[in-house]
Amino acid sequence: MTMTESPPANDTASAVPAPVVAGLYDALTTTDHKSIGRLWLRAGMVLLVGAVVLGVLLGFERVDSESTDLFGGDNAFFQVWALYRLGLALLVAAPLFIGIATVVVPMQVGSTNIAFPRAAHAAVWAFIIGAGITIAAVLANGGWGAVDRVSNEEREAIALSIVGLAMVVLSLLLASICIATTVVSMRVKGMTLLRVPLFAWSMLVATSVWLLTLPVLLANMLIAYVDIHNGPGSFGGDLSGDLGAYAQIAWVVEQPQVYAFAIPVLGVLGSIVPVAAGVRAARHGLSMGLIGVFGLLSVGAWAQPFFQPTNNAVVRYDEKFVFIAFGLAAILPVLGALGGAADSLVRGRGVQGVPPAHLLGALGGGLLLLAGTAAGVARVIEPFELGDRVTVAGVMSLVLFAAVASAIGAIWFWSPKVCGHELSPVAGRGAVMLVVLGGLVVGASQVINGFFETANNPLVAPTEDAGDVLNTVALVGMIVIALGAVGALATLLNAMRTGGAGTADDPWGGQTLEWSTATPPPPGNFAEPPALVTSEAPLLDVSSDEGEES
Repeated sequence: MTMTESPPANDTASAVPAPVVAGLYDALTTTDHKSIGRLWLRAGMVLLVGAVVLGVLLGFERVDSESTDLFGGDNAFFQVWALYRLGLALLVAAPLFIGIATVVVPMQVGSTNIAFPRAAHAAVWAFIIGAGITIAAVLANGGWGAVDRVSNEEREAIALSIVGLAMVVLSLLLASICIATTVVSMRVKGMTLLRVPLFAWSMLVATSVWLLTLPVLLANMLIAYVDIHNGPGSFGGDLSGDLGAYAQIAWVVEQPQVYAFAIPVLGVLGSIVPVAAGVRAARHGLSMGLIGVFGLLSVGAWAQPFFQPTNNAVVRYDEKFVFIAFGLAAILPVLGALGGAADSLVRGRGVQGVPPAHLLGALGGGLLLLAGTAAGVARVIEPFELGDRVTVAGVMSLVLFAAVASAIGAIWFWSPKVCGHELSPVAGRGAVMLVVLGGLVVGASQVINGFFETANNPLVAPTEDAGDVLNTVALVGMIVIALGAVGALATLLNAMRTGGAGTADDPWGGQTLEWSTATPPPPGNFAEPPALVTSEAPLLDVSSDEGEES
């Protein structure tokens, strides 16, 4: 296997004349990164709709748990709640960014394909199969632990849930290796690491953090699997009769690790805003540094309360200090990135008329991430005592819906390269605004609910009337998100199915190499090898050189 494997030169699709069969044949055999990326995006968007539908159902249950039993008992409710939280990160946010990166990053760095294309193709199908196994196992009374004792059949379903999620994590790791290798070793001549476009750089940082931390999640799941099959106490307790299995892996959707799934938000912000403003971004190196620092602050595999003493007298001071320091510092690179975006808008043409969907997605995702990190600051301030309250879920909601809004904006921005034509601007603006508004409502209501001493445990009812009101507000926000997710999915699937024509190769005035190729991009991405790169914005350099010659 080489890093630059390309599809065979002969037209294999001609041997499969039926369009549906040909499409399936391509999906099963392709080694073109654009087709692989579209598979990731289809899967991620479908799972996004599924996740927010679960969120709506969970919201109804939380609002009126005494007279509503949508899931058939506390066990099933807990299992679906855990699936929603883990799914939003591992089945939605990460796959969406991997899909966009698989399409865009090779073109951004001037490569003809992604590194290890067959491994990248295997990763997406392993992800789809693993996600299917995970969802089916949860529906069969599986999940990650249980509220009460379970039967042998339920024990097997819990084990199958762990296996399915492990398969998902392995596929994300394999895809991360392909993306990171592309950025590190397949750049065009003249493109040093300091000249890598910000989105490609953010994906390098994000995949590096995932490769560093997600193997720890695999180890946690191995411990839980052994415990379930070998009785109580093998490693961490009898996980078939309590919430121990979920408690061992919950860190992946909690502070600071949850920030890791939003690292590309800063790359999308830095890539889209200067193009929308029509200016070269200032201090490219500083922007890269901010993304790198945010990545370092999102490494959270060490923050696992399940394996730490619960007696405050013996908790190691340095661990507590590190957690607080990470929580306080994470907001700083986000503020810096938003400051850079504001600088570009001020120096450029600003926002004239109705903002395009991609600009709304980039800015909305950045602002939601700012709100999420601000909530993270509040959580680590000891007098607030928010550590074990529903504020934990508020941080998660704000950060992960920031990732979703940013990913939708990125899909609309790079749609000429992803789908072969532009997507509906009206549908895009509507989807982004609904996700941003709904995400803010859901996250803010959960953060505020923490101040009313509402527990993070979904099985514990609020102790204050205000908690019930805020649960209702969160439900409304989740319904708003669901509307935006359904609209984005319908638009994207229709565009990928019908194709299109008439879109310019560079409709936005892009600055990086993916906009120098045709729409849709040909096999190998570039009709001619890209010219020598001399800065982070090579297309601006070309236009300025042409202006000087004229």
